[in-house]
Amino acid sequence: MSDQMSDTLAPLIAATVAFVFGHFILSWAPVRGALVARLGGRRPFLGVYSIFALATFVWMNLAYSRAPVIELWPHTLGAKETAWVVMLLASLLLVCGATTPNPTAVGGERITEPRGIFNVTRHPILWAVALWALTHMGTTGDAASQIFFGGLALLALGGMAHIDAKARREDPQRFARISAATSAIPFAAILAGRAHVTLSEIGWPRIAVGLALYLILLYGHQFAIGVIVAPQP
Repeated sequence: MSDQMSDTLAPLIAATVAFVFGHFILSWAPVRGALVARLGGRRPFLGVYSIFALATFVWMNLAYSRAPVIELWPHTLGAKETAWVVMLLASLLLVCGATTPNPTAVGGERITEPRGIFNVTRHPILWAVALWALTHMGTTGDAASQIFFGGLALLALGGMAHIDAKARREDPQRFARISAATSAIPFAAILAGRAHVTLSEIGWPRIAVGLALYLILLYGHQFAIGVIVAPQP
């Protein structure tokens, strides 16, 4: 898309602000409540929310693909090797979090205590996104990547705080029970002795799928993105 390359980072900044802060604004209780009432229920609101999220994310990706390349720092020694380790953890968190009943998700109110990966962290999917974004910030040295991936990291990390605040506000006793057996920061509750988990409790099939996803991302990155990240002979 070189013929459509932007002269400035302004379109990417605008798209990132719309995508990230649009999520926060629409999730803010007064705005959410007003829109639910105006649209006639929670389901229509979720439909509008999803359309907005998809539209702004597409805009953000297009703006990123057309952004000028402004190098801030060169690639550093060891960045790729560090990314291999971090992305392995992110892949496991994503798969295990997506396939385990989530006590903090909508519809998870019937889950009385966290299990499996949720004993590691109560936000495994958001941590997977945050780690993925932060890894790409560290392995790319251009301004556009810092804006794009920084926005995704901000949304993921801020989303954890928002979910916890909402859960604490709506049902303080339930949130206290859940937070007593898990933590927002991965492994913090385990290290503090408040939570215990084994690999079998997380689920060997989930771990296997997570490892498979990691290998697909590692060796498929070249074909999907055009950048080699896998170890070379």
